[in-house]
Amino acid sequence: MGTFRQILDAHPNPCVVHINFVPKYANDAFAVFSGLETAKDVLNLETIKVLFEKSHWAEADQRYHNVIELGIPSPRQIINHTDMNGNPMIAEITDNVVDWEGQKALCTFISVVTDRIQREKQLINLAARDELTGLFNRRYFIETYNTLIKSGSIHEYSMAIVDIDLFKNVNDSYGHLAGDKMLTHIANTVSESMNEDEHIARLGGEEFVLLLKEGSHVKLVSRLETLRDTIQNQKVSVLSTHNVPSEISCTVSIGLTKIMKNTTFKSSYFKADRALYQAKRNGRNQVVFDL
Repeated sequence: MGTFRQILDAHPNPCVVHINFVPKYANDAFAVFSGLETAKDVLNLETIKVLFEKSHWAEADQRYHNVIELGIPSPRQIINHTDMNGNPMIAEITDNVVDWEGQKALCTFISVVTDRIQREKQLINLAARDELTGLFNRRYFIETYNTLIKSGSIHEYSMAIVDIDLFKNVNDSYGHLAGDKMLTHIANTVSESMNEDEHIARLGGEEFVLLLKEGSHVKLVSRLETLRDTIQNQKVSVLSTHNVPSEISCTVSIGLTKIMKNTTFKSSYFKADRALYQAKRNGRNQVVFDL
């Protein structure tokens, strides 16, 4: 036992030995992890459950009994942890059954993986974003749409496609840097018009797709008319291809459709795109609703 304890004492990772969450041993690394001064302070805790969120307690109980009964290491698990000083972090834990002074106990090793998890989340977020505008991209938007189908709430939304009118003229007359600035400006304007539980993505080119929540299509059309009017009255400062300062504006055409229950993304997009096409045929700079 002395050799095993010495190994644990010297181990750089936090480690605690407990019987039904009552601590029997902790190394100094675990004390630091817990926000306590010494390992003795850990042993004074009535239960180490106070070191992780209550939402994990039932799962922890089940995990403990499974490992004790089966006698095999538990799979690695990521948990949210808050130390005694209120500092949040993300930890990866692994449990092993040990004989501790003649009693069957659980030895829990911990790795703090906050930085790793945050880097992974950042990479996932970057992969889901349009590089120019910072909006979500088509793939992420479709995943969100399908998640709403699975949750049974997709019918609470309407889909709108916002397309910049004659955008090619901006690129041809003022250059692609000016076009990029206009795209970013309109992306921000559209985003600012949306509510917290609504969704937006850049599908590509000068086209944006929205999932909007509103009580009636009349109110929704009114919202989009306000957005359309806001965009046409805004000026964007750019440099022409000859570096001449200019102020330019654009208009948008918007196609809108109500999403029915369990309607696929492809079907909803087809109807919204059909409405957009009609708005373009009607002369652009307008909102068309497709029932």
